[in-house]
Amino acid sequence: MAQNRAMRPPYPVPSRIGPVEFGALGGWITVICPRDYDSLMRSAGGQWEPGSRRWLIERRRIGPVIRTLERNVDPLFRAVGLTLE
Repeated sequence: MAQNRAMRPPYPVPSRIGPVEFGALGGWITVICPRDYDSLMRSAGGQWEPGSRRWLIERRRIGPVIRTLERNVDPLFRAVGLTLE
């Protein structure tokens, strides 16, 4: 039987992936990142908050952002010998 979307546990959000920092604000995930990642944040439906200079993304839409960052950022840091933990 397929599990209902509302019953899924929330996607685990790390505090940081490379230069990208994550936080929480109610039902939103806050993301502070370099401008190079603006298109990724927009594609996830992110809303730019100019006062605090961060992106707000709905928790349910953060999974693809995290997977993309892990796939693209982690190898770059590993290549120069840095760990992301």
